[in-house]
Amino acid sequence: MSQKRNFDDISDAVLLEEVKRRFDQKNTTLDEMAFLTKKLYVLNEKMKEHDSIKGEFLSLIKNVFNNPLSSLLNLSSMMRKNVDSPKTQTMKQLLDMELRKLNFQLNNIFTAAEIEAGEIANYWSEIDLRLLIEEIKESFDYLIEEKALHFEVNVSLDRLIVSDSKKLHTIFSNLISNACEYSFPNTKVSIVASIDNNESLCISVSNVGDVIEKEYKKEIFSRFKKVGVRESKARTSVDGLGLGLSIVSSLAESLDGSVDYISSQNETTFTVCMKLQDQGKAEALMSESANEFMFDDTQEMKEF
Repeated sequence: MSQKRNFDDISDAVLLEEVKRRFDQKNTTLDEMAFLTKKLYVLNEKMKEHDSIKGEFLSLIKNVFNNPLSSLLNLSSMMRKNVDSPKTQTMKQLLDMELRKLNFQLNNIFTAAEIEAGEIANYWSEIDLRLLIEEIKESFDYLIEEKALHFEVNVSLDRLIVSDSKKLHTIFSNLISNACEYSFPNTKVSIVASIDNNESLCISVSNVGDVIEKEYKKEIFSRFKKVGVRESKARTSVDGLGLGLSIVSSLAESLDGSVDYISSQNETTFTVCMKLQDQGKAEALMSESANEFMFDDTQEMKEF
């Protein structure tokens, strides 16, 4: 009864004042929300602009480095074919080796930047896996010869596959590079490729050498991480940026795949499995490219 009397004692003026205060508070909150929404919109537009600038800058930098580096690699390859004095031959081999190392590291840096920027769309094409692996292996000949490594490649495929050629090249380059770097001299590096029942491509790269300690398994695919290995006096020093395995993981994921590894006392095996695409996707892309080419020719003829 006392609560009812207290409520009845409140005048209409007081009630109206309270209602007005509540409405004013609500309007203030709405104004603040509108202001914050506008600020967020402006911030989002700026971020979009920055992403666009970053993408253009990355593309420009890639061209600045890749074009002259490709020319130098081609020139170096031609120079090595010419027979000169032993001293000159050695200098040419050193030049070629350093250019290949630089090319590999720059490709990893650019790929990591593209992953960070979200610019990792897939471009499907037909790929001869044997030729791709052989091409990658040749790019590390200097390291294979230095350590007297024996390569064993077993590709049990009887057809071309459809995937992203550039991504596969980067993935296998990093896995083969690591296998060579961490191998003991005069040991074997084994590459096995097959297609499982789910139409997924599985490739394993094994080497005999220093193995990754088990406690670092969760960190090994993190960027800039150089995790501990069970070291041996037989191993030479390893150079790198700590980007390779994080790139392998990100690119495999973009291809609907994954990467993992197992290790024993002296042997480590990295396995990448990824989904293969239908033949029609590669054919559609080739058809698209042909149509674009025909369209460009027509336009040029009209302008001419």
